[in-house]
Amino acid sequence: MPEILPKSAWTPYTAAHLLNRAGFGGTPEDVNAVYRLGCPAAVETLLRGNEDTDLFPAPSWAVPFDSLEYREKLKSASDEERRKLERERRADEQANIVSLRAWWMDRMRYSPHPLREKVTLFFHGHFATSFEKVNSAYLMYVQNETLRAAGLGSFRDLVKHISRDPAMIRWLDLNQSQKKRPNENFAREVMELFTLGEGNYSETDIQESARAFTGYRVDPRTLEFRYDPNQHDDSEKTFMGRKGPFNGDDIIDIIVEQSACPSFMTRKIFTFFAYENPEPEVVEVFADIYRASNYNTSALLRAIFLSPIFYSKKAMHSQVKSPVQWIVQTSKALDVPTPGGAALEGAMRQMGQVLFQPPNVKGWDGNRAWISTSTLLFRYNLAAYFVNGKPPALEGMGGKKSEPIRISIERVAPQPTRADPDAVLDAVAFRMFNAPLTPADRARFLVFLEERRDRLDDHTIRDLMLLMMSSPEFQLT
Repeated sequence: MPEILPKSAWTPYTAAHLLNRAGFGGTPEDVNAVYRLGCPAAVETLLRGNEDTDLFPAPSWAVPFDSLEYREKLKSASDEERRKLERERRADEQANIVSLRAWWMDRMRYSPHPLREKVTLFFHGHFATSFEKVNSAYLMYVQNETLRAAGLGSFRDLVKHISRDPAMIRWLDLNQSQKKRPNENFAREVMELFTLGEGNYSETDIQESARAFTGYRVDPRTLEFRYDPNQHDDSEKTFMGRKGPFNGDDIIDIIVEQSACPSFMTRKIFTFFAYENPEPEVVEVFADIYRASNYNTSALLRAIFLSPIFYSKKAMHSQVKSPVQWIVQTSKALDVPTPGGAALEGAMRQMGQVLFQPPNVKGWDGNRAWISTSTLLFRYNLAAYFVNGKPPALEGMGGKKSEPIRISIERVAPQPTRADPDAVLDAVAFRMFNAPLTPADRARFLVFLEERRDRLDDHTIRDLMLLMMSSPEFQLT
């Protein structure tokens, strides 16, 4: 069993670290509330969360689209009418996926169960599925809800849910897999990317497991999973040294029993929540916990969040914020809504993380890959939007007109602190960085404030915030 963080190591900074990594951060008041709980109680509170269904009902358009009826309309339509129907359908789907991105960002920003949203975001990148091929915002919504409902539970069960997920079935061509011609796409990725990693299976394992997943379909009227026994190969298969008339669930059960599975998944989860390139001995300690819990993801995360390793220098303030983390964490820290409309769509595209459109089946590379000359410049421009309320130029990015952002500067730097540059700096820096300033940074920011000592007004506070948000340190969490 890993060690537990000692009480003496629990500080407002470690509390902020937990809130940032197990969720999307918060205001100084949020951080202090977590700090007062103590580490074990704070972790349990995050794992338990609160139900938020009433706060975030399904989008009004999130109902199945009867593709059979639509196809009949296309068959009976003239060429011009068919083109019109197809244009309208594409426009509707595009509007819906834009709406869905805003819906999820809003949920990440306001949910009383931030860890559940963070886990949903992790598994969205892990089971990377793109609207570009699925072509159904409704199916992307259904998958998102599946990840949300099952992400903190059994990983074994989650993989089974994903094997029956209509968006995944379309994404990896399971709907085209037939008894006489099994499609190997899902069979390969379920081992290579989702459970075991390269080198832990054979080409024969791919071929044999592909036969087990035949017959998986999507009902064209309800858009729900449908099993077609006529297209399922129920003959004997040889998979990872075992023989039997395996179906898809049997294959997944055998996969998760392999010794590589808990290590592969633990490494990936630990990397997302703690730090890159974890030591093999660290991975194995937590992999043992994952295995012993029968792949209960909550049990694994509890052990990670209670461990001193999670609060080590290697972990704290070491990850480059993903675009989603940057936007939501900044919104929460400043106690403002996330950008909407064209600003949100443009920010995702220019920063390199468009929800529901990962670049490929491997998902986003993350961490240092988020930063380039162009993406960093856009982060600075977006910081100016947050501080000054004027959206950056985002023509042609889609979405409705963006509303200005209005920050309460009085909350960021209350009037009683304005007489003292040190007090102003402490208040603003904790909100912006959640980490102690280096002596060099502290001196640099104090010089800025000392030069304006006679006018520590809202304008100066905004300039200080922008200076901080344009620093390399602000890109880290």
